[in-house]
Amino acid sequence: MKLFKSTISKFLVFLMLFSCVDPIEIETITFENYLVIEATITDELKNHTIKLSRTFDINAKGPNPETGAQIAIIDSQNNTFYFNETSSGTYISENQFKAIPALTYTLKVTTKTGNTYSSTSEKLTNAVQIEKLTTSIETSREGATGVSISVHSFNPNNNANYYRYQYEETYKISPPFWSDENLIVVSDSQPFTVDVVKRSTDNKDCYKTINSAQILITETKSLAEDRVHFPVRFILESDFIISNRYSLLVKQYVQTFEAYNYYETLKKLSSSESVFTQAQPGFISGNIISDTDKNEKIIGFFEVSSVSEKRLFFNYQDIFPKQVSKFPAICDFLAPLLYDSFSDNSPLINLIKKDSYTYYGKNNTGLPNLEGPYLMVPKICGDCTVSGSNIKPSFWVD
Repeated sequence: MKLFKSTISKFLVFLMLFSCVDPIEIETITFENYLVIEATITDELKNHTIKLSRTFDINAKGPNPETGAQIAIIDSQNNTFYFNETSSGTYISENQFKAIPALTYTLKVTTKTGNTYSSTSEKLTNAVQIEKLTTSIETSREGATGVSISVHSFNPNNNANYYRYQYEETYKISPPFWSDENLIVVSDSQPFTVDVVKRSTDNKDCYKTINSAQILITETKSLAEDRVHFPVRFILESDFIISNRYSLLVKQYVQTFEAYNYYETLKKLSSSESVFTQAQPGFISGNIISDTDKNEKIIGFFEVSSVSEKRLFFNYQDIFPKQVSKFPAICDFLAPLLYDSFSDNSPLINLIKKDSYTYYGKNNTGLPNLEGPYLMVPKICGDCTVSGSNIKPSFWVD
């Protein structure tokens, strides 16, 4: 089977943009250095973000950001929106702006080497609102039960037809053996002394947010109506992220046919089955070209999309009322001695200093394997900051 160098480069780009594919070991390949542009502006009034990077060799450690570029978006009324580099390869607009239906927009990029790139002029797509997000209990192809979250929308004008989705999921973390008290070392030399005090850090409830990493697209052109019922997320019932309270924010981007076709091709290349088939596809052509070298190939698509969003909350018991959620760690207690006469040291203080366990309570168990005066649990089982942030998101509703 022949392996084309352009296909490998595209596969590396996909790994960089959508890091949900396990790396594949290949001994030798021919590498091509392409500029990668991620650029979408919407009808949201905000500071928009554009990312630049380079394809990277399969033996490289990770993404290769393109730094020091100059980026601008120019509308058909000659208004120019400039972007500043805020971190390596990430550029954010100086001012807030939003795409307006009556105008067209063109992306301009100049790299630090002086090469310039331009997109085609793009117009804002028709607006379609998300009607609702729904949940249902489903079974995966592997036979596992979970909750499927679907997005619903309807466009009576039948003039949208192509959709791309991104989501942001946030879940609550509440360790099963949290205590509002903590154990501190007063003296780490004989006579060894510790003290139980009130915790100074709020670590009872935390939150973690994860962004989607895969390409989620659908089309309604082949249907009788421009009506979407699309499963955007499936989560196993045993997955810890839904074990307490869970929230999903879904964004719906209306695409042009050209943008949809571009992302559909990228999606096909995301699986090893399609990347290494005999029928190798050609270079994925976007809507951005080099003004400096007409033969240079650019990876990326400049989109001007209308966007709609909706958020969903649910508790584990709302979906699985007869199931009991499980914490993803083993939470066995330890009760070290404050003073061990055999070793002439303090196993309890040594454990506290390692900071891998946290205090739960006084030891009243009477169990022979728990000899010390205090019960200690693995830190993940009693301190939520091990797994998330104790800052409650502004949108969170309990």
